[in-house]
Amino acid sequence: MSKPPKRRTYLVSVSQKHEPVRVYAVLATTPDEALEAIALNVLPKAQLEIVGGLSRDAAKRLGVKLGEPLLV
Repeated sequence: MSKPPKRRTYLVSVSQKHEPVRVYAVLATTPDEALEAIALNVLPKAQLEIVGGLSRDAAKRLGVKLGEPLLV
């Protein structure tokens, strides 16, 4: 019996012209899933980049949910 994939909370920066840089926390199993979750909620020309992660405790305190971006 295989284990389910581990989930991590990724921090993703979103850069857009004439806008301040925003950082979102996303709970996902891979960095690509985290980037996809953010891409669905921003303009197509926005630049996305994984800039770090959160501990399980910090993610739990913030209430980060699977696949739902949270502005931090």
